[in-house]
Amino acid sequence: MSKKLYQYNLLFLRFKNPETEKKFNLSCFKEDLNSLRFVIVLGTALSIIFIFVDVMRYELDMISIAFRGGMALILIILGGLTFLFKKEKYQLTQYMSILIALFVSAVFFLHYHFNKDPAFDIFLSNILMVLIFIVSTIMGMRFRYAILVNSINFAAYILYIENINYSAIAERQISQLFVIYMVGILASYILDRQKMTSFINKNELDLEVQKVDELNSVKNKLFSIISHDLRGPIVSLKGILGLYKKGAVSEDEFKQLTHNLEEDLNNSSNLLDNLLAWSKSQLQGLEIKKSKVNLKEELISLKNLFSSQLKAKGITLKMDLVNHEEIVADKETIQIVFRNILSNAIKFTPLGGEISIESKNTNRGMIDLFFMDSGIGMPPEKLNQLFEINKNTLIGTSSANGAGIGLMLVKEFIELNNGEVSVESTMGKGTTFKITLPTD
Repeated sequence: MSKKLYQYNLLFLRFKNPETEKKFNLSCFKEDLNSLRFVIVLGTALSIIFIFVDVMRYELDMISIAFRGGMALILIILGGLTFLFKKEKYQLTQYMSILIALFVSAVFFLHYHFNKDPAFDIFLSNILMVLIFIVSTIMGMRFRYAILVNSINFAAYILYIENINYSAIAERQISQLFVIYMVGILASYILDRQKMTSFINKNELDLEVQKVDELNSVKNKLFSIISHDLRGPIVSLKGILGLYKKGAVSEDEFKQLTHNLEEDLNNSSNLLDNLLAWSKSQLQGLEIKKSKVNLKEELISLKNLFSSQLKAKGITLKMDLVNHEEIVADKETIQIVFRNILSNAIKFTPLGGEISIESKNTNRGMIDLFFMDSGIGMPPEKLNQLFEINKNTLIGTSSANGAGIGLMLVKEFIELNNGEVSVESTMGKGTTFKITLPTD
């Protein structure tokens, strides 16, 4: 996924993913804007300086004063407009760069055209060489725009010298201008590509740091779960056994005390299985081995596994399954999925409630499996975030608040088996989990 996100066109240096291209330009906005302003200040300062230079060389040259002074004034106005640019309109910086580059070259074409001094024959080519250098390097212009502007100026110079204002000296400058033009294109390409590479490296590093932070957050929460959800029932059992061993409690009292511990220990066992499965998947040691799995046999086995919990709460578990239906999946991960969903259904179904498991064939080589309970249901805000891996609210399966890591595993393992999972719930009426799995 990361490679696709950062693929770009090698010729025009543009990211193929529009969102990545936008993010790249946004990351360069401040730097590009400052580069543009620097060039505007530089151009304005040089224009004013050369007014005085021209006056000293040519006494009172009104053409020079008009062109250079007018250019300085317009550059000041355009520079002022850049302070109105907002980051979300980052394209304006590039468009302004193109406008200024073409405006400056147009001014110098006109200046050269109206100046009849023979010593002026290499003036235009030298100016264009400087302009090509500025556009290609310090102006912050994207390569695709820089090559456009430089090509327009180079082609305009050839057409002008050959067809409008011919000069043998100016014609000999074409070869030198071409060398600078090619060097400018190469420099612009290298600099723009370095920007893109730096952007990619920074974003990938940020993603890695984010992953590490998330894993550390989960790790800390998991330790909290282990210390509370796993340690609690074990410590309680240890205390009861200690009292019984010392003769501090009778047989009847011992049975009464351990009665409530059975559900806690069952939940702890389920949580421990989830933690081990999650750890294995995070360490990339989980191997998916798909095979034909008899759906009815697995669900009957699941019912037997939870029989004591169903009996303790007086919950009726009904099954309406397609006979001899087989799915193609990894048996171990699918067992964890079924176990977590049924465990949650039992947890949130009141005493004397009902849970139904139904299957339905589809016409696309898939089977739909529905786990329906008559429990308390879930509010919309919780439903919308049910399968999101929220590291700040992660809780254990034995918590009364919710499933947490169990449903993280459900989503992850269903997707690993090329399936889909969704949920519908109504407060006070129950919850339905729908799992779609391949049959071939």
